[in-house]
Amino acid sequence: MKEYKIAENDIVRVSLKIVNDNPGINTTQLIKELEEIVELNEEDKKLLDNRKDSKFSQIVRNLTGSHFATNDFGRCVEYDKKIKRNRKFYINEIGKKVIQEYEIDKWNEEKEDNDFQREIRQCSTYNDQKQLKEADSRIPQKNSINNNLRYRVDAKISKTVLKTNNYICEIEKLTGESHKTFKTNGEIQYMEGHHLLPMKAQKDFKKNIDRSDNICCLCPNCHKAIHYGTIKEKRDRLILLYKNKIERLKANDIYIDFEDLINIYYL
Repeated sequence: MKEYKIAENDIVRVSLKIVNDNPGINTTQLIKELEEIVELNEEDKKLLDNRKDSKFSQIVRNLTGSHFATNDFGRCVEYDKKIKRNRKFYINEIGKKVIQEYEIDKWNEEKEDNDFQREIRQCSTYNDQKQLKEADSRIPQKNSINNNLRYRVDAKISKTVLKTNNYICEIEKLTGESHKTFKTNGEIQYMEGHHLLPMKAQKDFKKNIDRSDNICCLCPNCHKAIHYGTIKEKRDRLILLYKNKIERLKANDIYIDFEDLINIYYL
């Protein structure tokens, strides 16, 4: 797989948040703010021929300039029309709603994940491979409790994956690093279950994705980095997990390109 370079879609949401927090910010200032947040690789930092702009800064200028009328950033901000060069940006009502909806989604996801991790700690495992296979292969069903339209998950599958991995972070295994957490009351190392393909993507798949092949055993640091880290922190971990699991998912007629997977995480 080719080395990743930042694209416009990768920075739309974070750019909107910056504009919301810094009304009147211009493109040059936005570039500086983004460079503090987004970790760039060497390709992103390269200067364009006969230009002062790097490849990354040009991406930002495309977002706020030449592509402004056709992208989500332009839909969500307005600017001072009196300033013809390096205009100042302000979040509009559409942008405020987008940010609010995104924050609500993130809050709901965090609450649901906390509840899910608690279920994992409290449940037992599938000791019978036949039972595990049946749980993996079940028909996806939506929750009907409290009008929750998200798909049901079986915490016993995740608990089984944690036990199968001997409560060792899968990224630790793949990198050879040591990821120490802490011991639980059961004298086992604390780990968390994570769906590589997030459950919000279930609507795009006929096969159940709450399955052992899609669940990762992660230390809390890696798990939180995937949800809340920088683009680089997320990608570095997700690419390892993707390469490790994609063939087994494909064997069950579940396939997604890595870039499409990344987009589900709303970088």
